[in-house]
Parts: sequence; structure tokens; C-alpha cells
Amino acid sequence: MNSIYEIILLITLLKSIVLVRKFSLSSQNYLFIYLLITFLVEVLSWIILLINKDSKFSFQYTVYCIFCILFFWFHYSRQCHKKLRKKVNILSVILIVYVLVFPSFLGEDLVSRLVIALPIFYILYSMLWFYQKVAFPSKDKITDDPNFWISTALLLWSCFFIFRVIPRYFFDTTDKDFLILLRELVYIINSIMYLLFFKALMKYEILAKNLNK
Repeated sequence: MNSIYEIILLITLLKSIVLVRKFSLSSQNYLFIYLLITFLVEVLSWIILLINKDSKFSFQYTVYCIFCILFFWFHYSRQCHKKLRKKVNILSVILIVYVLVFPSFLGEDLVSRLVIALPIFYILYSMLWFYQKVAFPSKDKITDDPNFWISTALLLWSCFFIFRVIPRYFFDTTDKDFLILLRELVYIINSIMYLLFFKALMKYEILAKNLNK
């Protein structure tokens, strides 16, 4: 399943590259940057494991989590209604400072806090986007908006990932087989996530073509 996920990620990245060449980086709200960094992190992790299968080096994931939080903050702030943008920025700054600076009351290290904080940020941003679509409706179909597919992907991934990460120590002692199953399911969820991102890129392509008519 890991190989299938990586192939889907690569195909999605290639689609993004094609759109950058045809239109511009901003035409897909800079999603190409996120996809490229994600792919490079996966390649780097694969190389590290290839060199040393017992390696526990995870600095790349620490940096990646910080990057993802900042990227989607930027991504969604560009989509926010003026009435919500200031509140989103203030809340995001508070959460980022808490995660990076203040020690956790659970005694977790920075990596553990980031792993838990990332899906929480995703849920916050995606739910805020859905709330905005309800609070400030438009005549266009919601499924024609690329952010519908991106927000759905992030929400799906985050809900599963929280269920996978938070009780992992409990499952490790009570039901290791179920924990192994969850690890395998992560690749399926990742694959679905990037298929939804691919759909978002298709919607960006349609919007770009309409603007260039």
C-alpha cells in the first residue's frame, strides 16, 4: 500500500507541474509547493531507511509538520472572508506559539506535539472553510471549488490520523494487531487524500482555462 500511495502522490505532483507550466504557480494557490515538499520528504525518508533500516532520524518530519501548518495557514488565509481572516490569523499565531515554545502539560516532546497539532490545524482550517461556505453562500456549486476537495481531503486524513496517533500506546499494549492494521490503513487514507488533491487540481485547471478565455 505504501508503494501505491507514493505512486499516487507522484502522479498528483506531475499534474501540478503540468498546470504550473500551462498557467502559473498562483493558478493552483501554490499547491505545487506543498506537493513538491511532501514528495521530497518521502524520498529523503526512503533514502535514510535505505542507508540504515534501524534509523530513527525524524528531523525531516519535524520541519515538515511546521511547513504544513504554515503552508495551509497561508493557503486558507487567501480564501478567508475579511470578517474571518483576522480571527484566523490571531488563533493560528497563538496555537503555533504554544506548540513551538511552551512545554506540553503531557510532557510530550516537540515532535509528538507537532504530530498531534498538525491534524488539529487541518481540522480547524477545513471546518472554517466549510463554515464560510455556509455563512457566505454563492451561486456556484460547492464541488466546483477546488478548496472543497482540499478541505475534504484534509478533514478525512486528520480524523483518521488522530484516531491512529493518540491511542497508539494503548493499542500497543492491548491490541498490537489492530495497531498494525491502523498503520496499513494510513497508506490507504493517504492515497485517498492525494486522489482528492488531484481532483482539486482538475478544478483549478478548469478555473484557469475560464480565466484565460
